[in-house]
Amino acid sequence: MIIKWLLVPAIIFAVYLSLRARSSLRGQARRKILAVLTVVAGVFAVIFPDSLQVMAEWVGVTRGTDLLLYALALVIIYLVGSTSVRFREQESRLVQLAREVALAEAEVRFRTQQN
Repeated sequence: MIIKWLLVPAIIFAVYLSLRARSSLRGQARRKILAVLTVVAGVFAVIFPDSLQVMAEWVGVTRGTDLLLYALALVIIYLVGSTSVRFREQESRLVQLAREVALAEAEVRFRTQQN
């Protein structure tokens, strides 16, 4: 079954991509390209539903819906990891901002006490 040889690296690749830092322009471009490809593939599957069955048979899956399920699982794995990384980055920025505000307030209090 070809699907096994396709899914295992695809899962590893999806996890790897989703856990990378998001701040680079290359990462942002990659996310946009992936979103466009997902939409195009979805529209293609709706317009030509038999093509999904043909692709499924080609990779060794019995039904096109199973192939669609595998693809959606990959997308969900990517989205969960990506969201997790984004939340961690935002939390880090929030902590840095809170520290800067606390230091600025402490400096203002120190100056008012000296006067």
